[in-house]
Amino acid sequence: MFSATIQVVAFFVIGMATLGLALGAILFQAAIVTQAAYDYTVSVTWWSALASVIWPPSRIPFHLLCGVAVLAGFTAYMFFRVPRAISVVVLLLMAGIGYLLGGRLGGFFIWREFAHYHFTMDAERLGENWFTYESVAAWSMATAVLAALRMVAPKRSADGPNYEQIPAA
Repeated sequence: MFSATIQVVAFFVIGMATLGLALGAILFQAAIVTQAAYDYTVSVTWWSALASVIWPPSRIPFHLLCGVAVLAGFTAYMFFRVPRAISVVVLLLMAGIGYLLGGRLGGFFIWREFAHYHFTMDAERLGENWFTYESVAAWSMATAVLAALRMVAPKRSADGPNYEQIPAA
């Protein structure tokens, strides 16, 4: 059992990374639905991209969101239930794989957003799927943070202090 502060921080990191990855999956599907993945002249806004995926309900990217949920559950299981050495190795491995599968490119896009574009979106960048790489980069950073947190976080005993060793007053 971890302290309450460690639990809150870990759940916050996992939750925010999961929301980012889910948004990346939804916008990946929106690029296909709105035809922006094929035609860069299509005018797309954030609202039209999200609305095209959410309604009608048959177009919801169910498999992608299930994959995100499974990944989040696996990450939470690794952080909270697995012994420290195995947990740190697997979380760092997840961070490394995420970095290799698009995290490096996503980091470049995140930096470019802060430096030049200030979070505006047009059809060309929607078609290029930059947001998918950014969400993978955010997930990769989150798993690296969780691995570092797991290395330094002390684990508390479930049954509390050992009262047999405390001298009576």
